[in-house]
Amino acid sequence: MLETITKSAMFSSATLWLWSVGTQSALAQAKCYKSGVEVPCEELVKSVKSLFAWGIGGFFVIFTLVILATVFWIMMIVHAARHQIKNKGIWIVVMVLTGIFGAIIYYFVVKRKFNKQFSQPTMSAPR
Repeated sequence: MLETITKSAMFSSATLWLWSVGTQSALAQAKCYKSGVEVPCEELVKSVKSLFAWGIGGFFVIFTLVILATVFWIMMIVHAARHQIKNKGIWIVVMVLTGIFGAIIYYFVVKRKFNKQFSQPTMSAPR
């Protein structure tokens, strides 16, 4: 049993080595084309790497924007739940059902007015 496993492992490693040597020689003999023009394969690999890097970068930008939008959405729901505003229940339902779009509408319609109302200095009577 152990002998069979050892022979199988040796065969697998030899097959992998032969495949890698064959692949390298195949790449050395390959012709690469970019926009219908033959180019060195290294140039094609560089352009694919840059495209891949842009894809990864774009993914992280979108991921960051989604996280920030989710945090903003939660903050607006919490604001509506904690403060005395007109139609509190309706605003919470609207934000839960419409997501970030409802939170943006809530921010401009309710929260900005709320902040302006409570940020005005109050005049106190002189003593």
